[in-house]
Amino acid sequence: MLLQDSRAVLEQYAPGLDGELAEQGLLVMEGKEPAAIRALIRRYRLPRLWVPSSLGGAAISPYDGIRMQRAVAARAPSMALMLTMHNFTVSFCNALADYVPCCERMLRDVAHDDLLVASAFAEGRRGAGILDSTVYMTPDGADFLIDGSKKPCTMSGCMDIITVGVAVKTPDGGKRTGLAVLRAGEPGVTQRPFWSVPLLAAADNHELRFDKVRVSADQVLLAAEGDNETAQVVAAAEVLGLCWFEIVASASYLGAVSGMAERVVADTGVDETERVLLGGELESAQAALDGAVHLMQTCEPNESLLARVLMIRFGVQRIIERCAMQAAELAGGLAFVRDRELMTQLAVSRCLAFHPISRKAARPLLAAWLEAGASGPSAAVAAAS
Repeated sequence: MLLQDSRAVLEQYAPGLDGELAEQGLLVMEGKEPAAIRALIRRYRLPRLWVPSSLGGAAISPYDGIRMQRAVAARAPSMALMLTMHNFTVSFCNALADYVPCCERMLRDVAHDDLLVASAFAEGRRGAGILDSTVYMTPDGADFLIDGSKKPCTMSGCMDIITVGVAVKTPDGGKRTGLAVLRAGEPGVTQRPFWSVPLLAAADNHELRFDKVRVSADQVLLAAEGDNETAQVVAAAEVLGLCWFEIVASASYLGAVSGMAERVVADTGVDETERVLLGGELESAQAALDGAVHLMQTCEPNESLLARVLMIRFGVQRIIERCAMQAAELAGGLAFVRDRELMTQLAVSRCLAFHPISRKAARPLLAAWLEAGASGPSAAVAAAS
C-alpha cells in the first residue's frame, strides 16, 4: 500500500511506465545512458504534464505531480532527478510568461514536442548564494552575449531548452541578476565532464559552458534599475521557482526512500511495530508536501511562503534521513553487504541535503520569520546555497 496511490497516478498519466521501470529494475535504470532515459521520458510524454492546458499541456495538478515524482523515484532516481529539474522550471517559466516573450513560445514547444528543459541556476559552491551566478551576460548591440559555466547541470547534454541564471555587471562595479531562455543547440553551448561518481550519473550532471552565446532581448528578463514593478515580478518569480523546486525535489527523494522501505514494510518477518512506524513517517512526509502545495496555491509569493515551504522541506528531509537508515537496518546486515540496489537507494536518500537551500544557509531567514522580521523575497532567495 505504501506507494499504491502514487503509482496509480503515474499509471493514469503515463500508462505502462511503472511496469516498464519495474521490469528494467533500479540498477539497470541507473546504469543507462542519459539519452536513453531522455527517450523514455519523451516516449511517455512526461515533459508536457506541467504545462498549462491553454498552451497545449496536460495541466497536471501539483498534488498529482508530486505523486508521480515519488512513484518514478522509487524505480529510477536519476530519471526522477531529470524530471525534478524540468518540472519545477516549467512551473517557474509559466509564472514569467507575461514578462519574457519567449517563455510562452517555449512552453508551447515543450507541450507539442515533449522537449526537456534544463535549469542552470544554483551551484553547490559552499558559501555562494543560489543566485550568485558564474554565468555573465553583456549587452552587444540589440542582443546580449552569455559567457561562463554552470556545474553541475542536470541534463547538461540531453536537454532541448536551457533556462540560465545570469549576472550583468553594472557601471558601479555591482551586478544584477537575470534570466535567459535559449535552445540547447545554440552556437557556443557545450558540455564538459564534471560528475565523477556513479550515483545519479544517469541524470547527466556535468558542466555546461557558455562561450559568447548570443540571445535576443525577448529571451531575457532583466529588471532595469529603478523599475520597481519588474523587480517585484522577478523577486516573486524567484520565490515561486525556489518553492516549487523544494517541493518537487523533496517528493523525488521521498520516493527514493519509499522504494527502499517498501520491501521492509511488506515483510511480515519484520516486527510490525517497526513497520508501522516506518510507513507512518513516510506517509506523514507525503502529507506535509501536500500541505506545501496548498500553501503555494493560497499564499502570496513572499518571504513568509518561502520560509514555510523551507520548514516543510527540512522536516521531510529529516524524515527521509531517519527512514532510510531504519529501512536499511531492518533489511539486515546481509542486505547491507550484498544488496547493491538497497545501498544505492540509501546513498541516493542522502542527496536532498546537497540541493539548495542548505539548512545552515536557511537558518537566518527561518529565524527571522519566526521572529516576524523576515527581510523580503529578494533577500530570502539570495540566501547562500
